[in-house]
Amino acid sequence: MTKITKNTMVSDLKLLIDISCESIKGQVHFTEFHTMLIRMANKATDVNIDYTLKRISMNVLSEDESFDLVAIDQFAGSITVKLSYDNLNEFLKSCILESIEVLKHYYPFLVSSFNKRKTSLLLLESA
Repeated sequence: MTKITKNTMVSDLKLLIDISCESIKGQVHFTEFHTMLIRMANKATDVNIDYTLKRISMNVLSEDESFDLVAIDQFAGSITVKLSYDNLNEFLKSCILESIEVLKHYYPFLVSSFNKRKTSLLLLESA
């Protein structure tokens, strides 16, 4: 079994972000991936991305203690945050949390969701 290092995980996520941001059409196919990155980096719920207007809205948890990496408590105190971005690729890369403990938790999920998405896209394209 190949050992995956922190640097490998970060590099893989950056590459995946590059692929997911290649086109507006492609971005929509990767909404779940983008949402998870933003959600994890900002300890947020209800993340919504408007790719056309280049805006993101989310509810950010107001107390760090209420943040659970696996299952966010939807009833925890939060504040609504709205922001805009110039470059989605750069913004998403800034959302990569490089803590090895955090990467261990969400890297496998993000990569497996990409693999499922990639397989689905290939099936749709070949049909």
